[in-house]
Amino acid sequence: MMTTKYTNHARQISRAAFLCCLLLFSGVVAKAQSDVDFRITDGLSNRTLRASMEKNVSDLLTEINLACRQRRDLRFNNIDISENAQRSLSMLWKNLRFNCVDAQIFERCYTSVNGYQLRNIAIRVVPVISGYDGKLDRELTVSLSPEGKITGARMALDNQAYSKVMKTGDAVDMARRQEILKFVEDFRSHYDEKDIESLKQVFSDDALIITGTVVMKRDQKGDQPQLRPEIVYHTQNKEQYLTRLNNIFKSKKYVKVTFSDPEVVRSGDNPNFFGVSLHQHWKTNNYEDDGYVFLLWEFRDNGQPPIVHVRTWQPDKIGNEPLSKRDIINIRDFDIPAKIK
Repeated sequence: MMTTKYTNHARQISRAAFLCCLLLFSGVVAKAQSDVDFRITDGLSNRTLRASMEKNVSDLLTEINLACRQRRDLRFNNIDISENAQRSLSMLWKNLRFNCVDAQIFERCYTSVNGYQLRNIAIRVVPVISGYDGKLDRELTVSLSPEGKITGARMALDNQAYSKVMKTGDAVDMARRQEILKFVEDFRSHYDEKDIESLKQVFSDDALIITGTVVMKRDQKGDQPQLRPEIVYHTQNKEQYLTRLNNIFKSKKYVKVTFSDPEVVRSGDNPNFFGVSLHQHWKTNNYEDDGYVFLLWEFRDNGQPPIVHVRTWQPDKIGNEPLSKRDIINIRDFDIPAKIK
């Protein structure tokens, strides 16, 4: 009787140990299947910094894969990543998850005004909220500080659009254009993440917000007056715009903003000012529209991030007619102060 009792007890211990090993093995397999090895091909000569950045980005992409596979929140333990980047990624993760397509990634490193940028990281979107009908195959852009700390990870602009903007300009202009596109990617992501606090930092205190709305107006010409569509413009200040936007964020299940066809123009009066024109598709769980967004960015000389002084939005059609190119708001529609020497 005693022998049977101890034999059963031994079997229970053995079974528990087996299950424990099985769970441990499953975890190791899941980790191995999620591992991403990121390597920098060129653009960075400092070997120590390059190795640190490669490990840092590899760890982040591996964690993204694991969290997506295990359907859990992101964990940033042992990853050198800023608090802002953690917060932004966590906010995005609530509505839109994704994983890396490739187990091995080889990409060049680009130098930016505030550090480095890694582009063309292929990802596959795994929507969390029903109703997502955007592209599933996207690309991720990772920004890093001069020391190699991850400062941001954003869904990238279309690569063809990015290349188009980067084709023209001198070396200084190219660096500014690259930085502008990075901030445009960040700017768009703030809407997807419903990150009102970051948007507060993007807009200058005296920012001008202009929104166009199509209304039907009575045309008195002729014997029989007719209704015709016309754009009426409304202006808001920063506080008014962000208050209204925050209410939208709270009332919508998700917000998805897509930018395309970017055009970047540097001011002839002040080289620190750039106008960015974009086609925007806005979609929430119960509303969507298409239009043109114009952003007037200023690069500041004191090392602070650039800020937006003007944001405009216009519908891309009036009735059934596309908005003509001459009617799209651009940098020439604003008086820009000359640079103080």
